Amino acid sequence: MTLLKAAVSYIRYLAVLIAAIAFGIVLDMENSDHFRSDQRLQLIESNNEFQSALERAINEKILITEGIMAAFASRPDMSQREFERVTSQLIRNVENVINVAAAPDLVIEYVYPFAQNQAALGLDLRERADLMDAVERSIATGETIIDGPIDLVQGGRGFVTRSAVFGYYSNSFENQFWGVVSLVIDADGLFETAGLAVENLDLAYVVQDRDGRILSGSSEVLFMEPVSTSVIAPGVNWILSMVPSDGWPGGPPDRYQIWFIVLALAALVMVLMRIFQWVVDRKDAAETQLSEAIEALDDAFALYDKSSRLIMCNQRYKALYPTSAELMVPGTRFEDILRRGVETGQYPLSKGREEEWIAERVAAQRNPGEMLEIKLSDGRWLRVVERATPSGSVAGLRVDITELKEAVARSEAANAAKTEFLNTVSHELRTPLTVVLGYNAFLKKPDSLPNFKKTQNRLAIKDFDGAQESLESFKADLEKFSRQIDVSGRQLMGLISGILDMAAIDEGTLQLHSDRLELEPIVDELVEQFHLAASKKGIDIIVETGAHEVLADPLRLRQILLNLIGNAVKFTDSGTVTVRTGSDSGKTWVEVEDTGCGIAPDQIDQIFERFVQVDASNSRKHDGVGLGLPIAKHLAELHGGTIKVRSVEGQGSVFRVELEAPQRERGAAAR
Repeated sequence: MTLLKAAVSYIRYLAVLIAAIAFGIVLDMENSDHFRSDQRLQLIESNNEFQSALERAINEKILITEGIMAAFASRPDMSQREFERVTSQLIRNVENVINVAAAPDLVIEYVYPFAQNQAALGLDLRERADLMDAVERSIATGETIIDGPIDLVQGGRGFVTRSAVFGYYSNSFENQFWGVVSLVIDADGLFETAGLAVENLDLAYVVQDRDGRILSGSSEVLFMEPVSTSVIAPGVNWILSMVPSDGWPGGPPDRYQIWFIVLALAALVMVLMRIFQWVVDRKDAAETQLSEAIEALDDAFALYDKSSRLIMCNQRYKALYPTSAELMVPGTRFEDILRRGVETGQYPLSKGREEEWIAERVAAQRNPGEMLEIKLSDGRWLRVVERATPSGSVAGLRVDITELKEAVARSEAANAAKTEFLNTVSHELRTPLTVVLGYNAFLKKPDSLPNFKKTQNRLAIKDFDGAQESLESFKADLEKFSRQIDVSGRQLMGLISGILDMAAIDEGTLQLHSDRLELEPIVDELVEQFHLAASKKGIDIIVETGAHEVLADPLRLRQILLNLIGNAVKFTDSGTVTVRTGSDSGKTWVEVEDTGCGIAPDQIDQIFERFVQVDASNSRKHDGVGLGLPIAKHLAELHGGTIKVRSVEGQGSVFRVELEAPQRERGAAAR
């Protein structure tokens, strides 16, 4: 179970790690896409800025060209000096203009600056096929055309603007062609003015015309997924394409930080899972320990919440209430469990007042305080101890006090028996002591006796014969007193000996000296002692011997049989007392059967208890303190034997003592 639990924990950690990696991959892809989108968006913005700058630079040159065209349209016969003045004003503070030329009827007659470009004067454009294409397009469309780039005579490359000049001349109402105005622009300077073709530019670019010719930049850009935009101006339709100077980045710069955060979060989650698992394990271990501790209790335990609903209980609790045990599950109300027990007769004390008893018990459970004692239908007694917890729950113990109740009952019975015993002992002691003290008073003052006085009187009158007769009577009185004192003394001795024997049995100090005994002489001797008492009551003592030997302590065997035979004679008013002996199954037994009053069935189990008499009143018919049979029983048990009794009230009783029979010697067996 522990290995399985550990495996499940590792699987959870692995699942968290896999989920973290999957999440990291998705997040990385999203971040990469977002990064690339941001890169392209930023590049588009840069591209648009460069496109706008380039369009402004081109439009600026076109406007200068059209400005010169307008000047010639209004003054077709402008002089070179005027041309230079107008042109210098138009191109003042304008970069990248190499020269300006005007060709009336397509022959160059005006140049600026003059000194550097006078060699071009007189050039007939019609003779240059490479230049006429743009000229013709400008004449045909009436728009300014940018042609190039072309290799310049001055070196480098340049763009040439061509703008056809039309006007109304010689009072004509028709728009007549005058010629062409041209502006030569430094190509590299044009792109530098727009921010391109400069050092430390972190972008790579390429500019193409509508035919795909490379006007500026690197053609490699076209193979790097560039961002492209159109550069539109009068007579211009270019494409500006751009990429980062080092190409597109392979991934976002924060990729490793994101992965670190994802893995750190996964580690944190696993740590939290471990802490949570540790808390759960501690909680489970605590609950297990609590459950085991509760189950280990010898007493029944139950815990109810503040709403009197069961939280937990042990098996002992369920075992005490078998008829309502099926309801003892968490969440069941105490009243429902109690009501089921009442319905099934589990609480005999509730009979006849069920609802009232349930209400009282529920109120006591909700407001615990005093201990309760409840009797169950199977005769058991429970002590109910309930206490409220600080949270409002109620913890309860059910202690089985059946043995305690029985012990208390036995103790009360024993106390009552002791009281009866003391009353009996006081009665038994008082009678012989009264006799002893009474007759001893006569012996202390013999002259107070009538026969003593008679003797004195007859001696005084010298009636010696009468004095002799009175003396004999006096002597007979003394002998009678002596016999009565002797009988009472022996009675006191027997009573005290019985008490001392019982004390020795309780202390375990009574010692036996078992020997091989002839049983018949002992029985005859004891029966002879009771012949006189039996004769006075008119009953016969019959002896039927069938056993010869017994293994016993002679003194204690006599004490056992003396009690049994003495009780038989004492409680028999007529009929017979029969003493039988025999042996079987390795046992020697003696039975004493009488035809006396017998014993009631409900009192048979009590006759062997100490201090117990069937009739314990001071006016009882038979004397004795009730120690004879308990002592006899204990003595028999000390011998390893038993005493049993059968009795029918009003017909008599049979007491049977069984003791060990001695093993026969081999020689004796051979004879």
